[in-house]
Amino acid sequence: RKFSNSPCEEYFPRNGTMEWHPHSPSCEVCGTSFRGVKRKKQALNPQMSKKLRIVAGRARKIRRARNTKRVNSKALMKKIANCNKIHLSTKILAVDYPVDFVKSISCQVCEHILADPVETTCRHLFCRVCILKCLKVMGSYCPACCYPCFPTDLVSPVKSFLSILNSLAVRCPVKGCHEEVLLGKYCHHLSIHKEVEDKEGYVYVNKGGRPRQHLLSLTRRAQKHRLRELKLQVKAFAEKEEGGDVKSVCLTLFLLALRARNEHRQADELEAM
Repeated sequence: RKFSNSPCEEYFPRNGTMEWHPHSPSCEVCGTSFRGVKRKKQALNPQMSKKLRIVAGRARKIRRARNTKRVNSKALMKKIANCNKIHLSTKILAVDYPVDFVKSISCQVCEHILADPVETTCRHLFCRVCILKCLKVMGSYCPACCYPCFPTDLVSPVKSFLSILNSLAVRCPVKGCHEEVLLGKYCHHLSIHKEVEDKEGYVYVNKGGRPRQHLLSLTRRAQKHRLRELKLQVKAFAEKEEGGDVKSVCLTLFLLALRARNEHRQADELEAM
């Protein structure tokens, strides 16, 4: 390449090496040492350099103290929130999202996926339960930036953010279920698991012998024996809610069962009685 504006066009040599010549011997920027590698160092004032070292050391100590304080306060806030059992970890996300994106959809207190998210006046996002607990225990300021914050200042984020949050794919944490569901439909999916568990809990296993008889074909004593758990539950509910009136609770249950099977005529007759 051409490196001179002189009429005789000069170029870098192909085989040899170029020698560097400073434009003046007194220049401290392009002045080189004997080998032409290092630049000249400016002579520092010893008193100024000592002051700089002291200031830098103090700043380093303050920074370390702030970092340790921030770590301790974060651990304290996690203990205050104590939401491991009710909030979802970011580890169950089905897609390996970038770290910054995961931070934007996670709570600043518990670091779980945002559940019922709220936004502060300083634009930080938290789970509603976590921020309310922190404000109650630690005072009325934002846990992320210490900006004044009150429960009345909390607002719901914009709908576009909520739609993005609800459309995230998560893996079901239930053992044996490897299904990926959207975060917005996760509660419905989990309720299906609970219904299945409840049904399995009341499944009768016939361990040989004669087949299981229908409840109405049994004797009164056998009926009482089979329904003893249900009887105790109804009795406890009646004592708690209806002042011990077991009969009204049983009649109401019977009416609801008739209505569920579209036997409205019999239900009307029972109500009239």
